[in-house]
Amino acid sequence: MRRVVWLVLVLAWLGGGAYAACAQALPEAPQPGAKRHVRVGVYVAPPFLEKTNTGHYHGMALALWHDIAEDMGLTYDVREFELEDLLRAIEKGDVDVGVSALSITPERESAMDFSQPFYYTGLGIAVPARNALDRIETTLGRVFSEKVLAYVGSLLVLLFVVGALVWAVERRRNPGHFRPGRKGLGDGLWWSAVTMTSVGYGDATPKTLLGRSVALVWMFVSVALLASFTAGITSLLTVESLGSSVRDPDDLKRVRVGVVRDASAAEEFTATHIGYRTYETLEDGLRALESGTLDAFVHDRPILLYCQAHENSGRIQVLPGFFDPQLYGFAFPRGSTLRKAVNIALLRRMEDYAYRRRVFGPYLGKAGIH
Repeated sequence: MRRVVWLVLVLAWLGGGAYAACAQALPEAPQPGAKRHVRVGVYVAPPFLEKTNTGHYHGMALALWHDIAEDMGLTYDVREFELEDLLRAIEKGDVDVGVSALSITPERESAMDFSQPFYYTGLGIAVPARNALDRIETTLGRVFSEKVLAYVGSLLVLLFVVGALVWAVERRRNPGHFRPGRKGLGDGLWWSAVTMTSVGYGDATPKTLLGRSVALVWMFVSVALLASFTAGITSLLTVESLGSSVRDPDDLKRVRVGVVRDASAAEEFTATHIGYRTYETLEDGLRALESGTLDAFVHDRPILLYCQAHENSGRIQVLPGFFDPQLYGFAFPRGSTLRKAVNIALLRRMEDYAYRRRVFGPYLGKAGIH
């Protein structure tokens, strides 16, 4: 009996020690009302994240994160990095989440985890904004271009030569229709023009055999000549119009297009063998576009939409659609315990179109809300 009692006491002592050890290993229970604090890494990339002169951060990615943090009961502080430094900080776990214009790529996905995408976009095309007056000026410029004027001038010279030939033949035998002197030359020019256009008013008509022979030849020649002239002018105006208009990415192969040096647009055009001009900054490229040096400028579409809605309002126009798709999300260290909960809160927020309009609209305008 004593052995049984001692065995029970020993087992109780061992069980109490194991419980105490486990209790020490477990984290302390959170106090009521306590919130988890999160370290947020950012880099400035308008419109996803901006920084005011007073050091205040804002932007559509940070606004979205702020609301998600409130939904999850998180507090956070913000640390600013350059892009490459931010990616290293996320990979090492120096920050809990990266919030900015972080596109989801295979290389980044292999080094860190990403949330569900909160914005789907790609490369956009900006062209000069044109009002009604600009379009009128453009049309007149095409009509009175050097090539068109050269066509018209050549035709006038030919009309004058034919008219002068008929006048020289008819002026003595038919002075009523082809008067002597400079007035007669005008009569000849008039006759050759109305004959070419098949109007034939009859106010000037050759009467001699030689004059009528010249007229007969001119009638047949002018039919083919007028058709050729019309086709040439039409083709020239069409080429002029196509050469200065951009409607989609296929048009970029035949216009003057600019990109920011070392940006993703430059990589895309190099891979697809499209010629381009490089600029050190986005501002330099957009100034070249506004001045007429470029026909199009290609960059990340949300950034172009931001410029269209703010700094370059009324001076550039971003075309609908995009190419070379990109997904943007929040970045986490591998195995982050935040990611699952953030995804749930993010998806709930993004289901609401009115919410997306409220977060993205002030930065991108209506065209940037998906």
